[in-house]
Amino acid sequence: MNCAKCSGTLEPQRYGDDIVVHRCDHCAGLFVKPDMLEAMKQARLSEAVLDTGDPKVGKTLDRVGDIACPECGQCMVPTADERQTHIWFERCPNCEGIWLDAGEFTDLKFETLLDRVRILLKGPRPAATPRASAGEESQC
Repeated sequence: MNCAKCSGTLEPQRYGDDIVVHRCDHCAGLFVKPDMLEAMKQARLSEAVLDTGDPKVGKTLDRVGDIACPECGQCMVPTADERQTHIWFERCPNCEGIWLDAGEFTDLKFETLLDRVRILLKGPRPAATPRASAGEESQC
């Protein structure tokens, strides 16, 4: 599979007996299915083994919108995490695959006190908003 955000190739990565994700050999973004993501959140030290990319590169690539799902080719939808609304990832409406830029899984796994305060003060952010400007068409 090809990376959704750069020119890299997605390589399968294993953690323990049950967790398999695809990580880009260039930007270290992760492509996961929802059940794997939940297993990753529960697995001790999974972030240290699987989310090995530079979070600065991930932040830069987070601005890349209109990406196609590496698995099925459908346009992925930008989605905010329900609990940590500062974390945005892309989700495929067809196969339910999730794209996490480098560093996003580590951030997602560890909810901080600041995250909880943000929710109390600001309330939840809408689950998805288009990144393209009004009038722009999707590129994927």
